[in-house]
Amino acid sequence: MSFKRLKRAIFGVAVAAAIGASAALAGCTLETNHPRAQITLEFNGTEYVIEYTLYRNMYPQTVRHFIELAESGFYDNTIIHNYATNDWYGGGYAYEEAAYAEASENGAFDDYLNDSSYYKEDDYLSLFNSGALTPSVYTDYSYDADGNMTVSDEDAYHTLIGEFSNNDHVIDNGQRGAEYGSLKMYYTPKVIDNIAEAHVFIKTSGGQVLEHDYEYNCATSLFAIQVGTSSSLSTSSYATFGYLSSDADSDTLDSLKDAIEDYIDDEYNEDSDFTTSTSAEVDRIEDIAEQATAVEYSVPNAAIVVKSVVITKY
Repeated sequence: MSFKRLKRAIFGVAVAAAIGASAALAGCTLETNHPRAQITLEFNGTEYVIEYTLYRNMYPQTVRHFIELAESGFYDNTIIHNYATNDWYGGGYAYEEAAYAEASENGAFDDYLNDSSYYKEDDYLSLFNSGALTPSVYTDYSYDADGNMTVSDEDAYHTLIGEFSNNDHVIDNGQRGAEYGSLKMYYTPKVIDNIAEAHVFIKTSGGQVLEHDYEYNCATSLFAIQVGTSSSLSTSSYATFGYLSSDADSDTLDSLKDAIEDYIDDEYNEDSDFTTSTSAEVDRIEDIAEQATAVEYSVPNAAIVVKSVVITKY
């Protein structure tokens, strides 16, 4: 069908509102405002365990999506595939030690990242199609008997709603900003011929169905960890849904960064030698936008591995 231009509405989440006592995932009895996730990173043979507090009261669908992916084991044994000054990006590629080392030695990370054995887009789509991920974005809508917009599972799209202000997601009484260690759901900017026509229908956490631009409702599994005092990933365009739980977790992240810097000092002449600039295709499962190609990543020559993501509190 051709999209009708519907009145854009603003949807909000009350910071102090209770999320409810409905059952969460299997084995859980109560959803809290602030679930917790334990992310274990490994570098050069040492593990670094960092606990995150997730802000379900502000970003309910983003947090649910992250928890569902973590519960499925999706993030386990993956890599930080893009090592930037202020942000580390993960959630897109599996780790295989021998193949990774060979790619590093031969300057062939482009082969690694474009190999279906390692990129996880197909795994993500399989999870979505199996019903393991809760939909929030749809390609079509209809009206119910009362004249309200409604959506159907048969029109569910595999991407995630964007819970941030540029997508009209408003946090009552304000929100926390991006800060050191914060966890963000990331999406690759899409190549779209006509942004004005690229619309989807999103279902808010309150059940309201709205028509919105697709470009802000296109995240899948990628996340970023802010490792600097500033970031190019603003809270207005990316859902910053998790924060370090304590000073001890900040210290652990510091220790990991220090270990990487020491490794660079011992093994390389400068920071730039620690990474290889690599082109990769992304969004292979994209239907709405054109396939994005030649995305540039700075891939660490020594793997930073996401050993596991475990939800410790729901």
